[in-house]
Formats: sequence, C-alpha cells, structure tokens
Amino acid sequence: MRAGLVTVAAILVLTLGASVVGTPPAWAGDTYGQDTSAAAQASGGQLSVQAGVTEWTPPSGSHWAQAARPDPPPGKPNPNQPYGCSYSAGGPSATASLGVGGAQPGQWVFPVCAGPGVIDPMPPFWVTGAKPVVVALQVAPVVVAERAARTLGLSSPVIEMAPPVPHAQLVNVATWLWVNPAAWHPVSASASAGPVTTTAVAAPTKVVWAMGDGQQVTCAGPGSPYDPSAPDATTTCSYTWAQPGTYTVTATIYWAVTWSATGAAGGGSLGVQAGPAARVRVEVVQSQAINTPSSGGS
Repeated sequence: MRAGLVTVAAILVLTLGASVVGTPPAWAGDTYGQDTSAAAQASGGQLSVQAGVTEWTPPSGSHWAQAARPDPPPGKPNPNQPYGCSYSAGGPSATASLGVGGAQPGQWVFPVCAGPGVIDPMPPFWVTGAKPVVVALQVAPVVVAERAARTLGLSSPVIEMAPPVPHAQLVNVATWLWVNPAAWHPVSASASAGPVTTTAVAAPTKVVWAMGDGQQVTCAGPGSPYDPSAPDATTTCSYTWAQPGTYTVTATIYWAVTWSATGAAGGGSLGVQAGPAARVRVEVVQSQAINTPSSGGS
C-alpha cells in the first residue's frame, strides 16, 4: 500500500507538471494540506520503525499533530480539515521517484487521513530535521521463558532391569524396572531479552514405560535398583509379561516445567514436558520345568 502511494503520488506530480524543487510550499496557504501538489514542507518530529515501516511523529502542537488526533475537531465539519492522520516515510525509494523536495537530509512523508473531503491519496510532503528514535521490542516474559525451556537439555534415561538385559525375562515372573536415580533431579536453563531474564526449571515427575506388548507402566519415581544381596526387597516399579516374545521396551521421563523472571513480573507453570525416550529390546521366554528322578526310584 505504501509503495502504491509513492507511485500514485509520483504520477500526480508529473501530471500536474509541478516541480518539487523551487516550488513555493503548496500547503503554506492551506493549513491542513489539502493541496494537490507534493511540495509542502515540515521540520522536526521523530522517525521510528514499527513492523518494518518508518513512521513520522510530528512535533507536538503542530497542525500535523492536530491532524493526527483520532477524533474530528469540534464544531461544523470542515472539508479541508482531515483527522486521524498517520504518516509513513517513503525513504530513498520515494526520493528517487519524486526527487528532492527541500533541504537535505530529508525525505518524503505520506499521510493517510480520515474525514470529509480527504484526498486519496493525500499529497506527500518533505520533512527535514526529524530525529530517529529506537523502539524497544517488547517481548512477553513467558515467551522468553519458553525459549529457556527449549534449552533445558533433558537427557534420555538409562534403562535398567532385573533380570538384567541381555538376559531373558520370564513369562509370569515380575521384572524390576528402574532408571538411574542419580539423574533424578531438577535441571534449569535461562534466557534473556532486553532487561528481562527468565529461568525455566524442569523437575522429573514420572517414568512411563511402554512394554512393547501394548501395555504401559507408569512409575512415580525412578524405581528401585535391584540388590541381589537383599532378596526380600520389593519394588513399586515392575512388569510381568503374559506371553513370550521379543519386545521393545521404551522409557520416557516426564518433567514438570516452571519459570520465574527478573526484570519483569511473571512466573508460573509451562506444563509437563516429555524428555527424550530410551529403548531396549528384550527376550521374554517361557520357563521350563525339568523333572529329575529321585534316587532309589524304580
């Protein structure tokens, strides 16, 4: 749309045969710029970049600033009195099309206004002495926290079983399941954007075991390592296969992720995140009973 305004304005200037250099300010006798030539001039104000478009903010108290007000002036509507104006700077491309319109450095500015009798497109005017301003990009703290969460570096668990892999598991005999308890602790990562720094913390909450036969086991902790010196020990994380076969067992740790911020208000939960899974293939066999004759038997 802005490029279209530049082209139309250029055609308008050429059609009217107006020279932008040396022409008296066309808006000098027309306070609100309802003139058909592109030769009016303004000075001061600020230039800022918003979403890739350079906007001009006129000096406070100028008639350009009055025309930028969102509501029409009080009283009887004046067809030569626009309102709700916004001003975009054309930059070097507009200067190349229209030529230089006044003292340099400067650039063409294109108004878009509302109100009765507004010209479409409004004629551009030449602005000098505008000061550039840096518009800080405001990033929501939760967005920065999500960025931190993506760098947590969650590791896949190390699967342990009893009987240990690669030994075969037995049908109808419970297999102990656990992951390395030393890795069962929170991890954290931070990210910053401007004055805001967020920290994401992931705490392990459960392990979901997919046993390869369509069944799952959910354990609230890492599980208990099997200790052969403690034959009476028990575990709350185990599984019993009902059929022999070769199965791929998958273990996934789920982490509850929370975040906090400095430099801005915010904090809370980012939900539960699954870490990378670990897999192992196991053989499940039917135990065989072997009968041996007793001594002295017939």
